[in-house]
Amino acid sequence: MKKLFFLIIITAFLSSCHEKKVTFVNLEKHSGEGFFDRGDREGEKFIYKSILVENAPHGDKEILDMLIKYKNQNLKDAAINKDAYSFTVFLYEKNNSTSYFIENADDPGGLTSQVLQDYYSKNGIGEITIDKCGNDKDWTAKISYFDMQRNLKDTILYNCKNDKK
Repeated sequence: MKKLFFLIIITAFLSSCHEKKVTFVNLEKHSGEGFFDRGDREGEKFIYKSILVENAPHGDKEILDMLIKYKNQNLKDAAINKDAYSFTVFLYEKNNSTSYFIENADDPGGLTSQVLQDYYSKNGIGEITIDKCGNDKDWTAKISYFDMQRNLKDTILYNCKNDKK
């Protein structure tokens, strides 16, 4: 009986230690493009995507590492799109509330209003913004993410060099 109990405890411990794979779900109905309508970039094109992250890490360093890895593996096409000034990806924790948006667009009216952006302060993980430099050849990247206390932190991966005139 002791061996059976010990075996059950070991099995439970090992299964709880099994790290779940982080997966990304693109929200097609919350991705698109548009044009800035004011400010220094008025008329410039921007592209945005919204992504759900399943089994997202919880530590600050792990979240930042995940965002950098996502950027390096999935955002190489930003540099290819020469006609866009800005490319932004919003990442949300996948849960029962945010999973609604996998199949549905925003529903801003009525008694049961559902808008993805309303979940950002509670379920947002962070965002990756890639902007074209003034010389139109290089890009700058910034990652903003929520730490464990829900404070927003920024990490700049690379900056624009001084534009030569």
